[in-house]
Amino acid sequence: MSVFGWVIIHQRLGFTFNWNFSWADYKAGFGSIDADFWLGLERMHLLTSSQPYRLRVEMQQKDTELWFSAEYWSFKIGDKYWSFQIGDELNDKYQLEVSGYSGDAGDSLQYEGDWAGNGWFNKYIHNGMEFSTFDHDNDEVNFSCAPYRAGGWWYNSCQWACLTCRANKNEWYSTVGYVVNSRMMIKPQ
Repeated sequence: MSVFGWVIIHQRLGFTFNWNFSWADYKAGFGSIDADFWLGLERMHLLTSSQPYRLRVEMQQKDTELWFSAEYWSFKIGDKYWSFQIGDELNDKYQLEVSGYSGDAGDSLQYEGDWAGNGWFNKYIHNGMEFSTFDHDNDEVNFSCAPYRAGGWWYNSCQWACLTCRANKNEWYSTVGYVVNSRMMIKPQ
C-alpha cells in the first residue's frame, strides 16, 4: 500500500498484536495492511537495492497521544548513490543503514551517546545493525535481545528504539518514549 508515494513497510496499531515472530516470518512478511503489518525483510531489501530510498517513521506517543516523525534521507552504498537500504540475508543479515535525519521524534536509529552517563557510547545505535529474531541472534550483547523484547528488530544492546517490541518495550527513546501506534514508510529519492 502507498500513501502519497510512500510505501508502508511496517504498521503497528496498539498493543494487541504479538510481534514475536521467527526469522522466516520477518523475512517473508506478515499481517494485513489495514491492521498490524510487516512487509517482509526480503521485499524491503529488493526494493531498496533497486534504487535510492528515503525512510519516514511516524509514531504516536503513548502518554500524550501526540504524533511525531523521523525521516532519514540518505545512505551511501559504495560511491554510487545514497538511499535508505536494508542489506541482503546471506551477507548482511538484513543490516539497516540510514543517515540524514530530520524530524521532531529524535534520532533514535543513529544515537551514538551514552545513556544516563553509563559510558556505553555507541551501544544504543541501530544504524548498521543486523536484524535479530528469537531464533536468529545477531545483536551485540552476550544474550539475545529479541526474546527479551518480544519482537524482531535491528538491535545493538536492546535499547533506544524498537517499534515491534512488546508494549512496555515498544519505544522511540530519543524524544517520544513509549509508542502506541507506528508506521514506517519508504519512498524513492
